[in-house]
Amino acid sequence: MASSFRDSELAGWTARADSYDKLFTPISDQAIAPIVATLGDVRGRRILDVCCGSGRLTAALARLGADVEGLDFAPTMVARASANFPGLKFQQGDAERLPYEQNIFDDVVCCFGVMHLERPEQAIAEAYRVLKRGGKYVFTQWAKDDDLLGIVASAVTEHGDRTVQLPAAPPPMRFSEPEECRRVLAAQGFEKVAVDRIDIEWKSDRAEALLELIYGGAVRAAMLLEAQEPASRAKIHDAIIAAARARGASDTIVIRRPTVMAGGKKADDR
Repeated sequence: MASSFRDSELAGWTARADSYDKLFTPISDQAIAPIVATLGDVRGRRILDVCCGSGRLTAALARLGADVEGLDFAPTMVARASANFPGLKFQQGDAERLPYEQNIFDDVVCCFGVMHLERPEQAIAEAYRVLKRGGKYVFTQWAKDDDLLGIVASAVTEHGDRTVQLPAAPPPMRFSEPEECRRVLAAQGFEKVAVDRIDIEWKSDRAEALLELIYGGAVRAAMLLEAQEPASRAKIHDAIIAAARARGASDTIVIRRPTVMAGGKKADDR
């Protein structure tokens, strides 16, 4: 087991680049349009996509005319993004220590990244530092009533052990609280802070696909399941599959993944 939260996240995402791209992007892609709408007209704007994963948001911004580049700490994610979109710029880097000078980006985005950072406030401060005056920052995070996380938590509570030894981690749902998003963004200097809700769904015709999504497209939840005793893990798997089937209608399973989208603006020159 990795010795630190950061190491466990890095190892997890490094191992999952291809499966993430296949299994998770149908979910995360649903946040792209709301993020873009928040930014407005991006033509000619220099934008940084932090925690870019396999590059889907980066590519969407580029198609709209932005001068955009993606950054991720997992080398395999950078390789996957570069293979997906060979004409775009991607590089490996740390969200908590961005490899850029201050005041150079018009906008910074982070799609489902803050919950995977050891020091999210530092990453938000870094986004503020590299933004030009008047630039916007937007991030997304699962809402408190996310069905998938609720299904996993219920299954582990009933059939497993939620106290298994894992690397110490920051609260995973901290930024699921709109008021906490507002507080942290304002504390870092952002103005015109806004928090919205995006309705996202995962759909499949196979209940077992939910387990595949957890193991192939997540890190924390997968680690929690992998740490269980084999007999308990089997029962947890059965409970997750049963919960997925219970959410099926007309042969389609629908798992709600409501999302918090938060952002703010760096103050204009005065």
